[in-house]
Formats: sequence, C-alpha cells, structure tokens
Amino acid sequence: MLTFAEEILLLLGDEEGVFLPVEEHAFECALAGAVLMDLAFAYRIDTDLEKLVAIDPAPTGNPMLDRVLEKIVARTDTTDTRTWVGVLSREDAAVLREQALESLAGRGVLERRDGRFLWAFGAVRYPALDDGAVRTIKARIEDVLSDDIPHPRDVALISLVDACEILPDLFPDRDVAAFGPRIALLRRMDLIGREVAGTIADIQRTVVREARARAARFQKLLLVLSAFGGLGVAATLLSPPIPLADRFGPGLFESLWYDGVWKQWSGYLLLGLSVAGLGVATIVKKRLVARIAGSHGWRLFHIVLGIACVLVLFAHTGFRFGANMNAALMAFFVAALLSGALAGAAIGGTPRLRKMGIRKTGRQNRLLIGLHAVAICPLPALLIVHLLSVYLY
Repeated sequence: MLTFAEEILLLLGDEEGVFLPVEEHAFECALAGAVLMDLAFAYRIDTDLEKLVAIDPAPTGNPMLDRVLEKIVARTDTTDTRTWVGVLSREDAAVLREQALESLAGRGVLERRDGRFLWAFGAVRYPALDDGAVRTIKARIEDVLSDDIPHPRDVALISLVDACEILPDLFPDRDVAAFGPRIALLRRMDLIGREVAGTIADIQRTVVREARARAARFQKLLLVLSAFGGLGVAATLLSPPIPLADRFGPGLFESLWYDGVWKQWSGYLLLGLSVAGLGVATIVKKRLVARIAGSHGWRLFHIVLGIACVLVLFAHTGFRFGANMNAALMAFFVAALLSGALAGAAIGGTPRLRKMGIRKTGRQNRLLIGLHAVAICPLPALLIVHLLSVYLY
C-alpha cells in the first residue's frame, strides 16, 4: 500500500516527471500531515484537539515514517497536532519528499532520471512508468466526492489534496467548486487534515502580515529617497550656474567641466547609470525577477541610480544647460529625473494620502509614471547627436 506522501507526489507529477505548481508552504505542510496520517493509521500515534502522542514506539518498517516516529517519541513535552505539522514542514519536508520519491522509484512506479540542463546544471526527474496507480487514486477521490460513505483513508486523502489546491488540475473537466460543501464536510471528519489546513492558513496569514510590513517599509524608504532625488533635481533647475574661479591655474570645477579626461569620465559614468536605470526599470516592468527577490528592492535600486545620476549630472555640467541640442538633452534628462522622483514620492506617500482622506491615488501615479516614460523616449536620439557633436566637431 502506498503512503499518503507517495500518493500526493503521484498526483502532483505527470508522465514526464514535471510537478504541478503548488505553494511551497502548502506542499510542505501536506507532506508533514501525510506522514502523521500514516502513523495514525499504523496505530503508532494518537491525536485529539490538544495533543499528539506516541502510543507505540515500534518501527513500522518504512524509513520515512520511522524517522518521524523517532522524533515524536524523543519529544518529552506535550505538543498538539498543528505544532507537529509546523515543525515537520520546516525541518523535514525536503527529506520526506526525497524519501517518498526514492520509495516510488524503488517500487517501479516512478523512474529516476538524472539529466543535464545546458550541459552544466544537474536536473533529476521522476517520470511515471505506469499511470495505473494515479488512475486508482483519482478514482478514489471521485468516489469520496460522491454521496457515498467514504473510507477513513479516503477522507484523509481528500484533506491533503484540498490543502494543496490541486483538484482543478486533477479534474479539469469537472466543476470542482460545486464540491465545496462536500469537501468542507469531509475535512471536518479528519482531525489531522483539519490541522494541516489550519497550519496552512496560519502560514498564509503570517505571509500576508510580513508582506504588508515589507510594503510599508518599502513605501517609507521610497518616499525618502524620492524626496532626496527630487531636491537634487530642483537644485539643478533653480540654482544659477556656478561661476568659475577667477584665478590662475585650473581649480576643481575647471577640471571637472573643462578637462577633457574628466569630462569624458563623468559623461560615460552618467551614460552607464542611465542605461542601468533603464535596465532595472525594464526588469521590474516585465516582472523578470519576481521569482528571485520581488520588485521592491529593484525599485529602490532604480531610485538610487536616479539619485546618482543627479550627482554625476552636476559633476558633468555644473547646472549648465548649454544651448541648442545640448539644452534639449539636458531638459529631457532633467524632466526624466524629476518625473521619476515625483512618481516615487507619490507611490511612497500613498499611505499618508489615504490617511488624509485621499483614496484615489492610482490615476496620478500612472500619470507621473507615463510622463517619466515620455521624457525618456527622446533621450537616445539626443544622446547620439550629443556624442557626434563632441567627437566630430
């Protein structure tokens, strides 16, 4: 007989060894609950609303189950089921997954294939050799969703499947939502399954709280950095050109603004920062890093690059707009920096505006972001003209 963990893994995989996308914390809790369910059906543990205790320390003969049973036996304090689901999901989920997959491969249900991706990166897949086991499990699930009296093991299985939220993927041609009342009733019949769902709900609430806290910190920091960048741009617009020192020999400002070497260094540094800022904006816009670190850090990095552009712009021009095409380049560059700073300040200040009773802030935020994009569009052409004028004339 397959264990619950093995059945869940079979349902998640396909004939090519590719697994359905499941929330990581839900999958880990489901694996932990699956092992506890197997131990309960093997009469090794007993559970109630307040505690989970070992009633028989004898090994089951299954290494995956015995590993968890030893952990439960070794614990001396009284612990409830939900706590054990949380502990096992954090500490043992990865090992339990590998043990279950290796067990299925050893039984000939799955095949372990070690492959290579781009001839360098290892990749292990577990394609199914026979889909008979999966068909049997799905048939049990369909039976338990009917009005018949279910077997206790099938009640436990449906609790795990519902926790992983994979019923729509298993039965794409069925209206799974119609079975909601039936699933809720069955889930209440199984204590461990109920605790698994409760643990997942607790984790989701924790994730939401942490996400909101991170968002609040991000908005506050974004507001501060944007205000700082905006002040720098305002200084560029409002401050008069800095006069050069009337004395013999080049001073610091004369070296920055008239020495060819320093002028080129500051110009290329400004170009590099601008390209980096555009690249970061593209990454955030296309959501290319959502799976790596989210967008908050990249957005802040974009603002920091904008502030650096303001400082290098001062070193390159000294608040001098120049004339003709140089003046146009300077004007659009400053407009891009100013609109970006205003957009960042508007987004970062949204919570404060809402506290002041201003609820609808999305339109002005989108408007400022649009102005930021419009100001950027002419910059490549103007920059090319600027470079040609410097090096050819």
